[in-house]
Amino acid sequence: MSRISNAKLAAYSAPALPIAAFATPLSIYAPPFFATEMGLGLAVTGTVFMAARFWDLGTDPLMGVISDKFPSRWGRRRHWMVLSLPVLLIATALVMFPDRFIGGAASTAYVLGSLFLLYVGYTMLTISHMAWGAELSSDYHERSRIQGWREFAHLTSMATVLLIPAVLEQSGHALSATLKMNSMGAYVMILLPVCVLIAVARVGEPPVRSASAPALGFVRSARILASNRYILRILVADLFIHMPGAIRASLFIFYVSAIIGMPEWSAIIMLSYFAAGPIAVPLWVRLSRRMSKHGACALGVFLHVIVTASYLIPGQGDALLFAGLFFLSGIVYAGVPFLLRSMVADVVDYDRLQTGQDRTALYYSTVTTTMKVGGALGIGLAYPLLALVGFDPGGSNDPAQLDALRYIYAFIPAVSELLVVYLLYTFPLDEQKLREVQAQLASKAG
Repeated sequence: MSRISNAKLAAYSAPALPIAAFATPLSIYAPPFFATEMGLGLAVTGTVFMAARFWDLGTDPLMGVISDKFPSRWGRRRHWMVLSLPVLLIATALVMFPDRFIGGAASTAYVLGSLFLLYVGYTMLTISHMAWGAELSSDYHERSRIQGWREFAHLTSMATVLLIPAVLEQSGHALSATLKMNSMGAYVMILLPVCVLIAVARVGEPPVRSASAPALGFVRSARILASNRYILRILVADLFIHMPGAIRASLFIFYVSAIIGMPEWSAIIMLSYFAAGPIAVPLWVRLSRRMSKHGACALGVFLHVIVTASYLIPGQGDALLFAGLFFLSGIVYAGVPFLLRSMVADVVDYDRLQTGQDRTALYYSTVTTTMKVGGALGIGLAYPLLALVGFDPGGSNDPAQLDALRYIYAFIPAVSELLVVYLLYTFPLDEQKLREVQAQLASKAG
């Protein structure tokens, strides 16, 4: 299989820049912004963001099926990415600029409706983009390189968008959550159409592979997917990766303010995490060539468990120590997301051998679903727990409430990720097994 040029991979990866720019404010800044400045409160905000995530339980698989079954003259993926643009631009304005549309506190209906619309557009863009990348190569290691480029762009954009609140915090605007949200929203709305159109114009799609078997009915299709031991293992691992990630992200602002006592450092601390990622991604691509995708992925999660538990160490005034731990966390975790996506591309080949159908987008939609369900469970668990112990995000808290915040933030995520280490380390679809699967596919095609 020929190696894809760096220029082509850079163009393909461009949409990851706005995709990441959505993820950062939505996971880190939006929940505390709506809970405090927009007046929703902790428990309601946690429930609303969880409900919005569960909305994707239906839209993600539906988009996967639609993307697989309804191609255009461009192929199967690019037209859906272009169609996502107006939806995302409108939804971004509603979510990131609520002060321009409503006066005073935000209603539950406004936030929930805006998030529903945003996630529809986000689903159209992300599933089509990931499936497109999986189809650019059939080589075991080249797939990791493709996803590594996408992850490099993703992490670089996260670091870039975090520069906005970091600059605002250091210039005396630390308490202006509305200004931070508006500024990040403007960044997203400028970047989104430019990056999507670059990818669509510069990178082609491989020819649509015709099915070698009759179409599957819904029941049989779902049964085959549910019995696929490879994708089930990835889905459980993905769920238990993103649930603790959502807990940490949604509580980060509170943690830096209440435990570290230096809220003006919040963006700089988070920036240290995402700045580490682009440095580490090439290292994890090389390591995966030496020890397999699943082995490198399991190692990354194991090291991340250790670093996550160490978040219990910093206390008042330890912003530099916390930032150092975040930088280390970014290094050890950088390979996990893109190696999982590369593993899904291999599982799609196995499914094609079983069914005779090319269901790439459907399989990636299952992974984005577990990612969002994990995110929903994370914030849906963390915020009500904080409310239950009486934690006050804007006031004073006693030692018991601060300890509760510490353990919800660090201990629960570390325990959750331990299961993932086992699931990934024992993953059975390695390079040799994939070659056998692809040889059988070639034999059937010939």
